[in-house]
Amino acid sequence: MSRTVDQGFVRQMKKKVDEELTKKEKEVLTYWRGELDKVLQRRHQDLAALTNDLKLLADRMDKRLRVL
Repeated sequence: MSRTVDQGFVRQMKKKVDEELTKKEKEVLTYWRGELDKVLQRRHQDLAALTNDLKLLADRMDKRLRVL
């Protein structure tokens, strides 16, 4: 059995993997952008309330990173 790999196949697979990674990254960014937009749309009474909401969002992001 030959150990050489068809370079065309390798390029094709690399392109497919790159496309999937780009697609997944867009999905993740779209999700977190939506979560940030929700925070921005809330009527915060003061800076402390906004800071608290942003901290909660950051904590959710940190928790997700730990899970991954």
